[in-house]
Amino acid sequence: MFSGNVENLTFSKPSLNKPHVLFVTSNGAGMGHITRCMAIAHSGSKDFHASFVTLSSSAEVIGQQGFEYLHFASSGTTGQPARVWNNNFYQFFNELTRKNHFDAVVFDGTWIYRGLLDILVKKPDLKLVWLRRGLWKKSASIDQLPEMEAYCAQILTPWDIGDRLDEGALSQRKTQTQVRGIVLSNGALFSRESALEELRLAPDRNYALVQLGAGNINDISDIRQKVTTAIRVQSKGSVIPVIASSPLSNHEQSDENSISIRKYPISPYLRAFDFVVSAAGYNSIHEIIKWEVPSLVIPNLNASTDDQKTRADALCDDIKHFTALSDNEIDTSIGALLGWSGNRVQSTKQVAGYLKFIDNGNEAARAISETIRL
Repeated sequence: MFSGNVENLTFSKPSLNKPHVLFVTSNGAGMGHITRCMAIAHSGSKDFHASFVTLSSSAEVIGQQGFEYLHFASSGTTGQPARVWNNNFYQFFNELTRKNHFDAVVFDGTWIYRGLLDILVKKPDLKLVWLRRGLWKKSASIDQLPEMEAYCAQILTPWDIGDRLDEGALSQRKTQTQVRGIVLSNGALFSRESALEELRLAPDRNYALVQLGAGNINDISDIRQKVTTAIRVQSKGSVIPVIASSPLSNHEQSDENSISIRKYPISPYLRAFDFVVSAAGYNSIHEIIKWEVPSLVIPNLNASTDDQKTRADALCDDIKHFTALSDNEIDTSIGALLGWSGNRVQSTKQVAGYLKFIDNGNEAARAISETIRL
């Protein structure tokens, strides 16, 4: 049930007596859990040694970022009932903690797995940090939260642009500590010329990036087709839609109106594009803010707990950032964005003001280090 780039469940030992932090991520619909944790792991590399356990089918990207990892197949992947899967996860984690010493476990996911909680009962000195994204829908159940929170040495919630409009299930909870918003960034963006060269795109053309997700929550092929058609038709072919295929997708997500690329992370290449059409997941929205890219955001209303509509509404300024739910709104917004095509003006004052609330995981890494020292 597990695989990875380490043998015999044994991670490398930290050098220079650094603490060993194990990041555990759930099997989310997108790349948010893995991406946040890798950003923190990179930022905290001077203070702690990071290893990973993930349920995500895109586990290989962790190794590509230079970390050791183990992939444990999720309940959905194996088809096992929750009780059976949690027992297997407990046995796996029990053996993992027998062979390795961890100073803290950082869990990024909506619900902490029973198998992990049972390990914490057995190993009370192992500190658990819950990295819990906020902005839950009003309809999300929080009945299990008090029990799970009782196991945590710290609960960290990254800043979200949607916080100012948040009226959801977590909005009144005071158990978490907020840290700056987290974006994975190993350096500056490529110049437009370098980004186009890296992506093998012709330098004499204009492009729009379309990243609507892997389609794991619901079928997005129709809406993607509407977007790419609108870009082609309204630009009269002068702007080419480029579909970013998710690492979670098993096939290229292209159509007759577009070309497809597969890059992770995509953010270093954003200067290749005149604008972005994106879902309203946490990572995508905060990359748009950090790198000041004009955007059309189409929230996925079928996400289980994530309130993507509120996040999209918070970003929308009707100048360079638009949100759409209907075909007419998509057409109107793309028409407005095409007016910006190739024109890299500064962000609106409203959106630019949010940059101070975002970092590369530095504040979260410091909070984890402080928790270990307690």
